[in-house]
Amino acid sequence: MISIAFANIAGGRLVGPDGYDDADRTADFGQALAGLQPDVLIVTELDPDGDQLKRLAAAAMPGRKTYRLRHGFSDSHIPGVERLGVGIASTYPLTELERIDLPNPSIDYLHWRTGQPMDPHPKGFLVARGEFGALGAVDIVGGQVCPIHMFRSAEGVEYTYREGPGREFGEQMTAYLRDELAARGVRRAVVAGDLNMPNPREFFGETLGLVDAFGDPPPVTTPDGRSIDRLFSTPDLVARDVEVVQVPGADHFAVVCRLTRREPDVPAIGKIREQDLARPPARPAARARGITRS
Repeated sequence: MISIAFANIAGGRLVGPDGYDDADRTADFGQALAGLQPDVLIVTELDPDGDQLKRLAAAAMPGRKTYRLRHGFSDSHIPGVERLGVGIASTYPLTELERIDLPNPSIDYLHWRTGQPMDPHPKGFLVARGEFGALGAVDIVGGQVCPIHMFRSAEGVEYTYREGPGREFGEQMTAYLRDELAARGVRRAVVAGDLNMPNPREFFGETLGLVDAFGDPPPVTTPDGRSIDRLFSTPDLVARDVEVVQVPGADHFAVVCRLTRREPDVPAIGKIREQDLARPPARPAARARGITRS
């Protein structure tokens, strides 16, 4: 069994009345992660150009040697951060596999409210393989998908993954991701990320053939009531004790689970039978873990 935590940290910024604060509050995110003590930490909207992942790993895994991977994926929309990326830290050695750069959807990138042109902010996933003791070899897949809800068409229609071009892109994107994971030999994996979807199970579960760690209804992972910070696994693994940890002032909450083996083994990605898609029972609502603003 290993413990896996995922956090979208918005470049280490908290949110105030006027949007993201300028101050680097990475230490506050580290304080929230410290109580989780994960074996693996996956971070999105990471500042990939500094020591942010090292600081977070030191807080979340105190006194333990860590192995860290980080990549930048896009320019940043967050003040004081030039680029945003994905990082993975682990107390077990990792073998880095080729990163996956997701295609951008073929849509108009106009701000959902103002109609002003926006950058698509390319997204993707890091893939790393580790030997996790009795659990054996597991691939860690962490990343982010396009927040199409931030955009609208030239006709003023807001996009959604539920219908229209948004749903079409969701199907194309998960098919692309499935093929890219298969090309890297991924068979046993946990997939964690900021999925930016109101219906991630329809793509990462039913289409991609992964098992959703969340029960019904899925717990809220953002202050505005969405459930987009998610954990999935291949059906031969089981995510237990899933918990959402609120970080006051953050626009995403951290998610943690314990990963165990399911017996017997089942088919690999892309060959999952419908009857294998068992989902765990619902978990308690998110709990708060206070941090102090200075």
